[in-house]
Amino acid sequence: MVKYSTISLPKELYDVLQNLIEKNPEWGYNSVADFCKEAIRIHLYEIKKELREDFWRKLDVKDLLRKIEIASECSKSDYQVAFRYIKDMAVLLSKDFKIRDVNNAFVSMLGYERKNIFNKPMESYIDNWKEIEKELKEEGYIRDFETKIKRRDGKKIDVLVTINKLRDEYFGVIKDITIEKYVRDKNKKLKELYEYIINNLYNTVVVIQNGKIKFVNRSPTLTGYNPEEVINKKVEEFVIEEDRERLRRNMERKLRGKDEGKPSYYRLLSKKGDIIKVEAISRRIEFEGKPALLTCVKRIEDE
Repeated sequence: MVKYSTISLPKELYDVLQNLIEKNPEWGYNSVADFCKEAIRIHLYEIKKELREDFWRKLDVKDLLRKIEIASECSKSDYQVAFRYIKDMAVLLSKDFKIRDVNNAFVSMLGYERKNIFNKPMESYIDNWKEIEKELKEEGYIRDFETKIKRRDGKKIDVLVTINKLRDEYFGVIKDITIEKYVRDKNKKLKELYEYIINNLYNTVVVIQNGKIKFVNRSPTLTGYNPEEVINKKVEEFVIEEDRERLRRNMERKLRGKDEGKPSYYRLLSKKGDIIKVEAISRRIEFEGKPALLTCVKRIEDE
């Protein structure tokens, strides 16, 4: 017999139930716990029944039918209107990747007449289409694939292509990123030029604040020290004693905005003890909210 330890009843009620079960064995209960379990199950059923009935009582059938009627009135032509007025270029492709329809943005941006591009293969317009097609066949979608699309005048513009499979067709959105890519490429070239200037035209670039080195770009530095060996050290420690006073005067002048871009010449002490002749060009900057000098240092050979 299964025992239940989670049912707690007053003793008087327990005795009454026990007496009933013993007098009525045809009920099929072996214990008070069995009886209580069945009572709980029946009660839960009644609660669920009441909830269902309450749901149907509260349901506004007329409103539901009205919503169904509105939804059914949205025809295929309505979807086509929405499709044609998407801001970016949009295209509907057949299962063999031929153009079934395009939106107004596609026509205006690329200069094609809608009637002249129906049933044309998409690969006639998109670079790297085979790569896109392979991904669509394997995954059913492709996201933000960067490529080029051909205009009617033969020019190509940079785009991001996103295509998803819809049953036996494909729906795609093509975003023009020509300007975005131009700016990105320009910034990349500027960054490359900046890195070239820093890493090739000058041996070391440092930020000096309160006479101390706060930043250095190379590892190891021109003097052979690693960056961690020079950070927060006084810059004059790396200059021979005879040049230190001139260094201090020049730094004060440049912090006041004087002689910016004018080179200064010093002799540095390398980690090995060698003397290195350098040219330094400094400019006043803000570093972590305080005045500092951005100094580019280049080694010069003896004349």
